[in-house]
Amino acid sequence: MASERLTEPRAGTRRGFLAGFVAAAAALFAGTLSAIAARFLGGDRRVVRLDPVAIGPEAAFTGPGPVEAVLAYARPDAYRSEQRRERIFVVREAGGLAALSSTCTHLGCSVRWDPGSRLFRCPCHGGTYRPDGTVAGGPPPAPLARLPIEIRAGQVWVRPTEIA
Repeated sequence: MASERLTEPRAGTRRGFLAGFVAAAAALFAGTLSAIAARFLGGDRRVVRLDPVAIGPEAAFTGPGPVEAVLAYARPDAYRSEQRRERIFVVREAGGLAALSSTCTHLGCSVRWDPGSRLFRCPCHGGTYRPDGTVAGGPPPAPLARLPIEIRAGQVWVRPTEIA
């Protein structure tokens, strides 16, 4: 009896074709998932730079605590422009004025100024912020966002910034 040897499938066989097809499909699938993950993990994000918005004269922001203001601006989005309105707080600091977002960094709720406790309070999960926007307590992971601010000829201008 002659001993039989097992041989590898030839390149032109069905088994060889199927093995190549499965390897190519797996590589295509892995590449697609990698591209999607890169997009959503920050690979394609950019900061949209918008024009500054006038919010009033500097004299209007001299209160004992933060003064609420509204940013009304147009955000361009490809072929159209979307009108937005956002509440902000203007606070007086040692170096001048600062603009703080009213959006809680925990889950995006809108904070309110509580003059009694001298804290910004988030009604959703009990987050609190100090007058300078730093976290005082609760679940917020970061301070309130600071918006670029400048004063031109006695008028206060704030630049809304967003992540696209």
